[in-house]
Amino acid sequence: MSRPPRAVTIYDVAQLAGVSTSTVSRVVNGRRVDEAMAERVQTAIRETGFQPNLLARSLYLQQSRMLGFVLPDISNPFFATLFMAIERQALDHGYTLLLGNTLNDLTLEARHLRIMSERQVDGLILAGGRINEVNPSAELLADTERIQKRTPLVMVNGELPGMSSSAVQVDELEGVRDATRHLLNLGHTRILFLGGVPNVRATRQKRAAFAEEHLAAGVAPGQTLDSSYELAAGAEAMRSVLAGPRSQWPTAILGINDPVAVGAAHVAVGAGLRIPADLSVVGFDDTPLASTFYPPLTTVSHRYETLARLTLETVLQTMQGERVQRSVTPELVVRASTAAPR
Repeated sequence: MSRPPRAVTIYDVAQLAGVSTSTVSRVVNGRRVDEAMAERVQTAIRETGFQPNLLARSLYLQQSRMLGFVLPDISNPFFATLFMAIERQALDHGYTLLLGNTLNDLTLEARHLRIMSERQVDGLILAGGRINEVNPSAELLADTERIQKRTPLVMVNGELPGMSSSAVQVDELEGVRDATRHLLNLGHTRILFLGGVPNVRATRQKRAAFAEEHLAAGVAPGQTLDSSYELAAGAEAMRSVLAGPRSQWPTAILGINDPVAVGAAHVAVGAGLRIPADLSVVGFDDTPLASTFYPPLTTVSHRYETLARLTLETVLQTMQGERVQRSVTPELVVRASTAAPR
C-alpha cells in the first residue's frame, strides 16, 4: 500500500528559494523583504504548490481575516444582493464574510453579534434590526456599545442615538423624493405609498419624504398603507385597496421595496388592471426582482457595487481606529412600469 503524498512545508520552500524559513514566513505574512529575495520565495511557492497555514498566519498577525455581517432577513432581495456585493469586495481584499441572519429577531441579533465578537472577527457590519428601531431600548444601546468597544463596527443604513459609530448611509429619502417626483411629473395625483412598519425609523422617514414632495408640488398628500416588506404582504394590501370604491383606487403605487411593489402589481393584473396603462408601479432597492418582472419595474437603485465598496473601505478604516461616515446617492431607474395616467 502506497503512502499518501507528503504535504509541502515551509522548509521545502525555503530550501528551493535558498533562504531561511523566517524569510519565507515574512513573505507569506506580507512583511517587508528584499525585492529579489521575495520574488525567489514567490517563485518557489508557485513551483511547490505550498499552501500557508492560515490559522498560524492569523495567530501571527493577530487577525482572523474574517468579517461578520449581521442582517435581518437574507431572503429579502435587498439584503441578499447587498451581502453578495460586499462578499465579493471582501474576498478581493482577502477577507471571508460570515453571515448572521437574525430572522427579524432582536434577541437573535444580539446573539449573533456577541458570538461573532467572541470569535474575534476583525470587523462587524450591521444592517437593519436595532439600528432602524424608532425607540431602541437602553439595553440595546448598552449592548451595542459593548460590542463596538471590542470589535470595529460599521452600521449600514441606520444609526443609534448617542453613539459615535462608523456608518454608510444611502440617501433613501432622496430616492423617495425622486420616485415621487417622477410619478407627479407624469401627472399622477392619486399615489399610494405601500408598505413598511410604523415602528421602523426608515418607514417613517420615507413616508415623510413622500408627503413633503406632494406639498412641494402643491398636490394633496398621497395615501399610505402598511404592509410589511414581503411580496405576499404587498399582495394582501393591494386586495384591500381594490375592495374599496373604484373612484378611490390609486393610479400609481410606490412600494417600500421591490417585493411589495411586485406583490401589489400581481394582484392588480389579476383584477384586470393593465400596467402601466391603468396603474403605474414603482419599487425600491433595484433588486433582480425588478428587472425580471414584466413589465420591468421602475425602481430606486442603491448602487450596490458603490455601496459595497464604500462599506468595506469604511470597515477597514474603522479597524485602524478611525470613525468614518459615508453617504451614497441613490439612482432612479425608469423602466416600463410607469406612464402618464389615462
